Amino acid sequence: MSFRFYKLLTCPEGRMKDTYIKKFDSVYGSEDSYYGIELRSEFTDYFKEKNINGFCALDLGCGEGRYSLFLAQKGCHVFSADRSSAGIRKLKTTAEMHHLPIRAEVIDIENFVFEENRFDIIIAATVLDHLYGQLRQTTINGIKKSLKPGGILYVNVFTVSDPGYKAKISAASQSSPENISDTAECMEYYFEENELKGVFGNLNILYYYEGVELDVSHGRPHDHGWACLLAEKPAETV
Repeated sequence: MSFRFYKLLTCPEGRMKDTYIKKFDSVYGSEDSYYGIELRSEFTDYFKEKNINGFCALDLGCGEGRYSLFLAQKGCHVFSADRSSAGIRKLKTTAEMHHLPIRAEVIDIENFVFEENRFDIIIAATVLDHLYGQLRQTTINGIKKSLKPGGILYVNVFTVSDPGYKAKISAASQSSPENISDTAECMEYYFEENELKGVFGNLNILYYYEGVELDVSHGRPHDHGWACLLAEKPAETV
């Protein structure tokens, strides 16, 4: 498999802030998986019985790589990209230990080339909500371009129902509410109701969910407002 990279954007506003990168390097530096190893049920329910052996997948903003590991264990060749060197280092170690077909690279999303019809599966789990406006739209367009016809996209993002959003737009952001995630400071954008469904509306939506859930996987217990989408790229897109 070959993957090419070059700089797409040079605007500094598009890049992930250094403070955010340091935060993720810090939380990924622990021996255990900081966000746990459990995947969302809509993802595992869809893929657990699928034969994806030999498929090509992209895990964009992979973090420590739990989605990458799941797909690779089913024989999928995975390219995993993230800005955190600590997360990539951990994923590489695990992949090498278990001889899994994962190529993991430290790279800014702004530097990623979305080759047309390249991937059978694309994962973008809590990624789009970390990106500024123009880079977010460029990434959305790139995902659509790079997914093969018949390919499957899985995306999840935080929504305006998330306590982090409410804190961000009010003075409460200074008081660190107890029901807010400890990495909420790294969020750049919270999706409006049905917005995620709208931006991928030219794909065939297989599953869509929005809701507020308790998260006990990291830090103190807190709530998250979620939007989750599974979609298939049709043979011909609008």
